[in-house]
Amino acid sequence: MTSGSLSERLIRASSAVEAPITTGRRIVILGTAGGAASTTVAALMAKLLGGIRQEPVIAVDATDRSGNLLRYLGASQTALLTDLMQQFRTQPVRTLPDSVKNAAACGNHVFAAGRADVPALADAPIGLQEWTDVSSTLSRFMAVTVVDGGASPLSRHAAALLGTAHAVVLVSPPGNPEAAKLASLQESLGTSFPDVHQVAVVVRSRQNHEAALSDGVLPYDRHLASGSSLQLSRLGSRTRIAATELTGKALMAANRA
Repeated sequence: MTSGSLSERLIRASSAVEAPITTGRRIVILGTAGGAASTTVAALMAKLLGGIRQEPVIAVDATDRSGNLLRYLGASQTALLTDLMQQFRTQPVRTLPDSVKNAAACGNHVFAAGRADVPALADAPIGLQEWTDVSSTLSRFMAVTVVDGGASPLSRHAAALLGTAHAVVLVSPPGNPEAAKLASLQESLGTSFPDVHQVAVVVRSRQNHEAALSDGVLPYDRHLASGSSLQLSRLGSRTRIAATELTGKALMAANRA
């Protein structure tokens, strides 16, 4: 691709992210396996949504164990999801500052909350009713809520998250066995959650000689592979385009719900 065609593709992708939406949209990110990069995708989407739309966005680490979402987002402080939930249960939430009182500011209209204090899934799954309450409150003030659901897509934990989702992004590693697993998962979730629109993405974890930028593929990127705080300016051009296109597709899918 020429630099001109790459620029045009990025402009089109950004336009999709800027498209009007109805009420606050909720997008859940699920990995098909541990290490599939669901947290990376969640952080990328939150950063792009906040930066392009210029509206408040919140990213929630709702994985079944402590994750890295806040670190990837460069959170300015620790912010526990349990504190956010407790606040919403016990205090009135009437304004945007109220809604982010227990969230971390991550720049560019992005806020975040995590689950670092919560034990493993078997001990403390998120319940459907408590998640319904917190996600509906967030949607009153946030243009988009991006939820990192981790790598247990068929668990009770994931079912609670999907119970209020408008769209789900399924993140898979490359390879034929993983593709078969992804197809099976799509079928299962389509049966259980027919109203939740699906978007799938394959994330390359190492360099590949294939240079083409394909739909549904997030290419290998040295900045993402470093595991450091995410900075959009340090992404390769193809990664930036692929991530922006993915974000636009997910938002359009959520807006159809």
